[in-house]
Amino acid sequence: MPEADHDVTEDGSKAPRRRERKPPLNVSGRREVLKTVGVGVGTLAAARCGLLHAATLQRAQFARPNIETVAQITAATAIGTPTFIVAGNAAPARWAPLIASSFSETLSTDSPIVLRKTGGQDGVTGANLFDSLASADESGSALLAPGAAILAAQAGDPRVHFDYQRWLPVLLSVSAPIAVGRVDFRRSLRTMLKDRPVRVAVSAPNGLELPTMLALTILSMRVIPISGFGGADAAIGALRRGEVDVVQLPADSARPDLLQSLAAEGFEPLFATTPTVDPSVSVAQDFTTRYEALRGRAPTHPLYPAFKATAAAACIDMALVLPMLTPPAQAARWRHAATLAAALPEAAAMAKNDGGRLIAGTDDASVYAALAPDLSAILALRRWLAEHGPSWRVG
Repeated sequence: MPEADHDVTEDGSKAPRRRERKPPLNVSGRREVLKTVGVGVGTLAAARCGLLHAATLQRAQFARPNIETVAQITAATAIGTPTFIVAGNAAPARWAPLIASSFSETLSTDSPIVLRKTGGQDGVTGANLFDSLASADESGSALLAPGAAILAAQAGDPRVHFDYQRWLPVLLSVSAPIAVGRVDFRRSLRTMLKDRPVRVAVSAPNGLELPTMLALTILSMRVIPISGFGGADAAIGALRRGEVDVVQLPADSARPDLLQSLAAEGFEPLFATTPTVDPSVSVAQDFTTRYEALRGRAPTHPLYPAFKATAAAACIDMALVLPMLTPPAQAARWRHAATLAAALPEAAAMAKNDGGRLIAGTDDASVYAALAPDLSAILALRRWLAEHGPSWRVG
């Protein structure tokens, strides 16, 4: 029961209870109190210092991995002095000096980029060398390759010892080759009874002209490749002499004056293997559009996926690629340097002179993805080559 806070007087009334005051502490008592308070304050201060010290150690513990991470990133993005392996003697050899000069500045390399030229027109030798260096984990190499090397890999050329699908593209120069000739695409009974083959001028049966051969096959033509024409001038000469019926001209050779001259002789632009850079000035429809106009439907031939893959390879004049296992931070620096190089006026002028355009940065991923179709398309292409190869060699 709580204690009452009042007193009862003699007459029975209640009165407030008087509380006794405690005497003030003497000097010794005050000292004891202050001593006790001081001990408590000291304990709290010591505890605070301990916490601060623990926090300092904790910050130091977490700071060390950050420093190591920065060191790792710096090492991963270090460029040093890269080597450009120049594969082939065509577009990559023309582009190499300009690209190397631009990248030496934008990548902040230790010294100017080294150009290592390799022989071979189609670039297979240089691509093999690049792939062997990448598999041996020798960093600092990039490859300038033509689309002919990728085409050789798609066709199953036995010389190929590289996997272009394990390359990381950073800069592409693309254009649209054009097929020119005299061919009757009408599917009449008379043309089917004649069974006249269409002779195509090619550098090799699995060369850059392979998309044109596939396109004519999809259009129900019996194709015969005539090998030995490594340049546009030789192919055009054979066309005018009646030795071949169709030639595939690179975009830089398909000049308007030449096409007008050929048209006057009865040789018309048949189709472009891929959509041209500027459709408004295109001299020929791309093959898919031309097929739909001729047949009234989209292509459904089993070789059509193979055609699209080979056409994508044939349209690449030059591809600057890195090994697939290039660190992401380092690859980002290369892509940034490629974007700056593509913006140079001299680079744009060179691409326009080739009848194409430059694709840099991350935009080249979609273009490069078209080079890798389903396995069924590659198998259909190689089966078609194996089936017709013996008759082509005979005559």
